[in-house]
Amino acid sequence: MEFRVLGPVRVLDDGRVIGPAGPRQERILAALLLEAGRVVPVARLVDVVWDGEPPATAVRQVRNLTTALRRTLVAAGADVLAIEGAGFTLRPGAFDLDAFEAHAARGEFREALACWRGPALAGVDSVALRPEVERLTERRLTVLEQCLAADDGDTVAELTALVAEHPLREGLVGSLMRALHRAGRQADAIDVYQRAKRRLADELGIAPGAPLRARYEELLREEPAPGRCFLPYDVPDFTGRAADVARALDAVRRGQPVTVDGMAGVGKTAFAVRVAHRAAAGFPDGQLFVDLHGHTPGRDPLPPEAALAALLLQLGVAASRQPDGLDERAALWRSRVAGRRLLVVLDNAADAAQVRPLLPGDRDVGVLVTGRRRITVDGAVALCLDVLPPLEAEALFAAATGCRSGAQVARLCGYLPLALRIAAARLSSRPLWTVDDLVARLGAERSRLGELRAGGRDVAAAFALSYRDLTPAQQRMFRVLGCHPGADFAVPAAAALAGTAVAEAERLLEDLLDAHLLRQPAPDRYGFHDLLAEHARTAADPAETAPALDRLLAHYRDDDLSFAAERANLVAAVAVGRDEDVWRIADRAVTALREQGHRDELTALAHAGVRAADRLGDPHARQLSLANLTTAHWESGRLAEAVEATSDRLRLVRAAGDRAAEAATLARLGAVHGMLGRYPEAIRRYREALALAGEPGSHAVVALVWGNLSNAQEVLGQYEDALTSASRARALREELGDRDGAILASAQLGLVLARLGRFAEALEVASQAVRSAAEAGYAFGEAWSRIDRAEVRLAAADPGSARDDAERACAILARLNHPLLLTMATNSLGAACLALVDPSAARSAFEPALTTARRIGYRAQEARALLGLAAAVANHADAERLSQAGRELLAELGLPGERVRAR
Repeated sequence: MEFRVLGPVRVLDDGRVIGPAGPRQERILAALLLEAGRVVPVARLVDVVWDGEPPATAVRQVRNLTTALRRTLVAAGADVLAIEGAGFTLRPGAFDLDAFEAHAARGEFREALACWRGPALAGVDSVALRPEVERLTERRLTVLEQCLAADDGDTVAELTALVAEHPLREGLVGSLMRALHRAGRQADAIDVYQRAKRRLADELGIAPGAPLRARYEELLREEPAPGRCFLPYDVPDFTGRAADVARALDAVRRGQPVTVDGMAGVGKTAFAVRVAHRAAAGFPDGQLFVDLHGHTPGRDPLPPEAALAALLLQLGVAASRQPDGLDERAALWRSRVAGRRLLVVLDNAADAAQVRPLLPGDRDVGVLVTGRRRITVDGAVALCLDVLPPLEAEALFAAATGCRSGAQVARLCGYLPLALRIAAARLSSRPLWTVDDLVARLGAERSRLGELRAGGRDVAAAFALSYRDLTPAQQRMFRVLGCHPGADFAVPAAAALAGTAVAEAERLLEDLLDAHLLRQPAPDRYGFHDLLAEHARTAADPAETAPALDRLLAHYRDDDLSFAAERANLVAAVAVGRDEDVWRIADRAVTALREQGHRDELTALAHAGVRAADRLGDPHARQLSLANLTTAHWESGRLAEAVEATSDRLRLVRAAGDRAAEAATLARLGAVHGMLGRYPEAIRRYREALALAGEPGSHAVVALVWGNLSNAQEVLGQYEDALTSASRARALREELGDRDGAILASAQLGLVLARLGRFAEALEVASQAVRSAAEAGYAFGEAWSRIDRAEVRLAAADPGSARDDAERACAILARLNHPLLLTMATNSLGAACLALVDPSAARSAFEPALTTARRIGYRAQEARALLGLAAAVANHADAERLSQAGRELLAELGLPGERVRAR
């Protein structure tokens, strides 16, 4: 059985907590353990439990609580708590305080400190026990000082955090000075002493004690021997970056300086230290290192004079022998390194101005410079470190924790090494946590940065230093960019957010890019790393962000855009915008997204537009948004939903008395009925639309309706009527100057001519449609026309050419992600393969056509695919089953023969 007070007060039996039961018993157990082996009077326990204000029944309650604790221990097999006279005695077996003192007495300081699992008596708030808590805390600090004083490893980070927490403990200050000196950072060691000296004087009115003063004087007298290595510790679990390490090593060995930049936390120092250690053998005269503090919490950047002083100290030049002026000190530095094979690492530089005076004049001296901003050094190899690739990030987390299931942690850390190391440290320091617990904590995006701090390291603090160094205009741009809802953005969007001219916005974006506060995923586009985006949102000023978001939405609503590039941003914007902006953005984007085949974004925007119009209660906005939703359903092959949306729109426009909108709605409703195989219903709707739209040529809807009507008539075998309708459609399109519409109408006309046996004329008309579409870059029109020309060629007994057209149409439509036309194209391809006596290829076309046609409810194409498969399969029973299903479907649809097409 194990008893603990160095952390939460606990009794454990084989790792299972068995006590104490409640806060009062916890206080009693703490008091008994702190006096282990000695009698603790009941009066002392009363004082511990009630802090001088006991109730009348206090003595009885204490005896009851202590007796209950004894019963618990005895039940677990440990009869260690006894009643002795007027008190109780606890004689624990395994006791963490005893173990701590035993290790410390043997000089096993790390083992002693490992006995602590948190603050002494953690969670026990008893005034009577506070002196004991303070005594134990002081004892731990004393052992910690002894441990760090005896440790020859790299303890700089640990000591820096401890000195920040206990700035007046001279033992810790001295140990930090020693550790910094051992790491070759004499200037930093001296700075630590000077700050401690000022604080002792300001807060206590005393001077440093004799041991600390002696340590300082040793630093001033000591001259490191030539050839000494001042490089920091090379972490054993450094992961990845093999190509960059190799490139840096090659450059350093050839005498080229290497500059390394990247965002905060990306691992620039670890990278430079890894390269320096690997290159060290080639620089036998020494390896020097100085932290320039370009981005160090609580520190200003190290002036070049101070950096040169540190470098000269590492070369053995005592401070008393160094000149005062920058130029003189730089000249001494260059003369001392001339002709020597030295490696110099200048870490954490603020800018090029800080670095230039530190550059040696000799190519035999290798130079590695790191900084968050791009640092220009003539002739240098410039490396920009990005976050780790996912697999390398997972490997780093695994190396730091021993856990092999870190993919989600790596993703939530944005693959940033600093974030990964902090997450690993948090997991390792909390033995009751699982990786899933850590993932759950990191999964709350807006609190992620709060979770990524441990052991003096803090991702948000690292970002804050980069932000601090920006100009006010750059800081404002950083803040307003944080309210952009998308993953990346173009310069005009940033200009809208900031309310600036485009040229000014681009300059500021480039400044933030140079500071590694932005990324550039593509030319002319910028974006945040995930964690930096959260930091920007945290820094945001609500008084700025609300109008900034309004300006952004106005930009997406009104300005010229590349809809292909901005489609994800449009979807994100409508999720946070006002309803008036939402439906207008959706209405504006639909046509472009449809033509470019971006069905997912098209559907998301159309739904958002309808919801926004509903909330506004605006009938006009709602009927336009329903039209867009119908288009989205149509393009995605959701024909039943398209009928529902179109029917809803028809009721609205009829109620409003909008005859033009009613005609357009009827035209679309007829087209959807046609796709569903309801051709008589489709023709009825087309006739209604023509009656509403007025005289031919008076409205673009008329041209659309004549084309659709021709298609339905052609499918039903009414070829003369179909010819008349197609001719009117093309004439109207040409009269209206509608190039794209004329292409589609010409293709339809060519198909009808082929049905009438006028093959030469049909081929010429259809071929002209294909040529016009290709010349105009109208991919949808080219695919449409090629399908019709394939049908013309099939009718003219030219299946080889038909297959070529169908294959090209399939390729275009797969890229455009258009299931309706792709079903038609694959059926045409299957028919061509059948005519070429290639049943295997025919099946490969008809099978996906059948699957898609059934999924989207395209009944006529389903029938064609069934009949095509029946002709292509070898098994007689399968062929008969498929043929029967196809014939039944044709009969149900009222379609003649097996020549089935539909628009």
